[in-house]
Amino acid sequence: MNKKILITYTSYGNGHKAAAEYIYNYFKEHNKNLNLKIIDTMEYGNLLAKIDKKSFEMNYKFRPNHLFFSIIYNLSDNNIITSPYKLIVKLILKKKLKKEILDYKPDIVISTHFFGSILIGILKDKYNLKTKTVTIITDYKAHHLWIKNQANEDAFIVSNEIVKKELIKYHVPKEKIYPFGIPLSSKFKNLDDIHIIKEKYHVNNNKLTILFLGGGSYGSNFSYIYFKSLVKEQLDINIIFVAGNNKKLERKCLKYVQKENLKNINIMGYTNDISNLLNISTLVITKPGGLSITEAIEMKKPMILIPGNGGPESYNAKFILKNGFGYKISSKNSLRKIIKKLYENPKLIENMSNNLNNLEKNKSIEKLYNLVMEMDVE
Repeated sequence: MNKKILITYTSYGNGHKAAAEYIYNYFKEHNKNLNLKIIDTMEYGNLLAKIDKKSFEMNYKFRPNHLFFSIIYNLSDNNIITSPYKLIVKLILKKKLKKEILDYKPDIVISTHFFGSILIGILKDKYNLKTKTVTIITDYKAHHLWIKNQANEDAFIVSNEIVKKELIKYHVPKEKIYPFGIPLSSKFKNLDDIHIIKEKYHVNNNKLTILFLGGGSYGSNFSYIYFKSLVKEQLDINIIFVAGNNKKLERKCLKYVQKENLKNINIMGYTNDISNLLNISTLVITKPGGLSITEAIEMKKPMILIPGNGGPESYNAKFILKNGFGYKISSKNSLRKIIKKLYENPKLIENMSNNLNNLEKNKSIEKLYNLVMEMDVE
């Protein structure tokens, strides 16, 4: 039987989209007989959804409301506040999406955002849709909205045993929870020749190399002050700054580098080459997005975490600090201090690397594929 598999994501940030695309590409490469479809639920959002998404993007770029977002996230992380979850999804998603899913009649739905999982649950109840549902929790904590639809879920893929125990505490049956890790692209297994990549990005020397991820696919204007603080230290290092899709941020950083005639600094926009960039880097500066820190962990790269957007990212940061995988800073001055400290004491970087090396390689996407292939469908 050629299984029909629908992969859904919701484009709030890059992590949900990237995870969905990694899954889609891996399944497509490994089984030509699958009938695959991928959907961004926000493409079917109404005006209310578009306003909400725009607000999220502005917070991503400028962080004006990150504290407010954290407060809302934490206050809503309970069963009572999230009780009208079905109504929320119905309010912001158009009927066109419902029709597309019902017409497709998927055997299995893999969702990297709770909107997709909740919608499938609604369709299962109302239209007796016979489909299996697999939800990928793309952070290191599970908000209640991820588990509101658990009666209609067949599997939860979580980052680690800690999140599994958390879900069990919330009465999710343990047999539904798989601590596979957050799915990563096969590119992280099939890296290019390191010498060629070093030549490509002009880091073909023995200097410490810092990869600065400036804020996901949108890029964060807020990261500019940290970038300036880093380069003002004038350390004899390589810096690769990735501005994402924020062209204004990219131009601003490039202008500053040219004005100051700074050497060994590479300013980039959005790139699909993160795996190779991580491979040639010694250290990563990033906000604590779920997918970003998972990619750094996979490549065994110590991290310096700059302030993120609050909410789940606060819990992601706690995971990194607790395991000794990196440092968290709160200001541009604290970034300068920690960079100087690490530059003068490379043993500190080595200690973090050793902590990371104790972890097994991420095999989430292979395990997910095997799980889905073994699922019985009607």
